[in-house]
Amino acid sequence: MECAVPEMNLEAMTNGDLHKVGVIGEWESIVAFRALGLSVAEARTPEAALAQLNTWAEEGYAVIFLTEALAETMGNALVPWRLRVLPAVIIIPSSGKTPYLGRGELRAAVSKATGIDLIGQRKKTQEEQSANAESDSEESDMCLT
Repeated sequence: MECAVPEMNLEAMTNGDLHKVGVIGEWESIVAFRALGLSVAEARTPEAALAQLNTWAEEGYAVIFLTEALAETMGNALVPWRLRVLPAVIIIPSSGKTPYLGRGELRAAVSKATGIDLIGQRKKTQEEQSANAESDSEESDMCLT
């Protein structure tokens, strides 16, 4: 599926609308983002997602999150969007699905933006806490004997 990717709308992006952020995907995965003040658009087909990407690009959105399940169905049609600077198209995990691509994408984006691997750090911290809990359990067993 080939698609023409529109040029960046520099006028919309320089008039103070650069903060626009949207989320495209299955309703159950995106509905919570509405409470955060993000624009949401349900799309279950690649065609619907591409139409929404085009619309939001023309409106000057800075960041567009796309659910992993939808991104998988879009295949190569998503490649030109991923190469753009603005809007930044970022894949996020879908609800009810084991994250694979979405978690990696999100981890890379957070790390790039903050300079810290927050998601990897969280996993490391959980592993350390688990190891400490096991150690504490063994020590308390020794005290009982």
